[in-house]
Amino acid sequence: MSTNFTYQEKTNRFTGKAGNSMNKNVVDLDDQMLADFRDEAHDIINSIDVHLQNARGKADPIHLTAIQREVFNLRYKGKSVAAPLINLTSHRLADYVTTCKELNEGAIEDIQAFVDKIQTLLDGDMTAGGTDTAEFVRELPSKRTPDIDPNWLKQTNVEALLVIPQRSMAVIVERELAACGYRSSVTQTSFEAIELAVRTRPDFIIVAKTIDELSGVDLANALQAMPKTRNIPTAVLTSDAPNHPSLQDLPCRTAIIRKGNSFGEDLAEALARFNIT
Repeated sequence: MSTNFTYQEKTNRFTGKAGNSMNKNVVDLDDQMLADFRDEAHDIINSIDVHLQNARGKADPIHLTAIQREVFNLRYKGKSVAAPLINLTSHRLADYVTTCKELNEGAIEDIQAFVDKIQTLLDGDMTAGGTDTAEFVRELPSKRTPDIDPNWLKQTNVEALLVIPQRSMAVIVERELAACGYRSSVTQTSFEAIELAVRTRPDFIIVAKTIDELSGVDLANALQAMPKTRNIPTAVLTSDAPNHPSLQDLPCRTAIIRKGNSFGEDLAEALARFNIT
């Protein structure tokens, strides 16, 4: 004898004991993954702490290399769990140590501040619901640029997000922005850029024309389409002339910054257009 169930009956059967059991298993798995990440992150942070202590006693490039390795390990492990503030902090820390040339006193203190912040998050609520992530990241240490007073960055508190895959080009743009007293963070991928734009709400965004699966034009349009990011001024960094066919689909409010001799002038014009002071 066959039994035919209506859609509603099938739904009720699925959301009964079996459904509750499935939901519980999913929640248990999430909790276990979060607990495992907490333990692994504690080990990584403790290791970074040891390297910092050793660097205080003896200047040796091996300590910076070890710290960089541990930081990128933390970033990798954090991508699998719901720990947004830790992931944001580890992204900023990875960005910091990538450009760090030596573990001088200032760098050690900055990295220690990152480590202490992550340790506090690990010991508390890692989901950090209700926290203003944009304000949170602006309280983290700024990257130090040689020959530029880091106190300038604290005075302006202007935040830029750079979406530039080429590290050498990103360094050039960062230096120009640092000379103006602006903070900056860098990502090499368009998809991470969308997450960072939503979570950190930078004052402006500069995207390379060529990124990955999404181009700078695609990314500018995506940011323009979302209510949470549409008011963030965006500029595209390109080698092409402003009237190049590949740029015709840019949102009308997007600025264009050309590489080469026009870079400084275009950057200054874009900042003035965005009213970034």
